[in-house]
Amino acid sequence: MNVTEKRKFIHNYLLRADESTINEFYEKLRQEEVLKQKLENRALKSENDIIAGKVFTRA
Repeated sequence: MNVTEKRKFIHNYLLRADESTINEFYEKLRQEEVLKQKLENRALKSENDIIAGKVFTRA
């Protein structure tokens, strides 16, 4: 099954899913979004540290 088929399947299934399934799916997606945002923020901080010369080496 390719990505398009999977999305269509999920969309059709969600129309019939009960509230607990919807809540579980929502929490999973929200956690992924929170993690993505944390990683992006860490990357931006690292870039800013490098630009500011806040670089150190580990021995």
